[in-house]
Amino acid sequence: GDLVIVRRDKKAEIGDIVVALLAGMNNLKGLGFDNKLHRYLLKSCNNNRKAYPDIPVEAELRIQGVAVCVSHRLGKVDLS
Repeated sequence: GDLVIVRRDKKAEIGDIVVALLAGMNNLKGLGFDNKLHRYLLKSCNNNRKAYPDIPVEAELRIQGVAVCVSHRLGKVDLS
């Protein structure tokens, strides 16, 4: 697990990584916008788009904060 530091905020810009409350669930996703459909998207930061597809926002989206820093745990290195 990573450690994410989030700035509490109700506003975000396209491209920000946000904590968004959607359908009663918190999501940590990139905030995007579909110009053709004129709606927001929550975009996974994971490269596996099949397992983690974009979430079109069709209901009320509540931004709870914007991620400002991520800390990754380091694994052990085989030095043999």
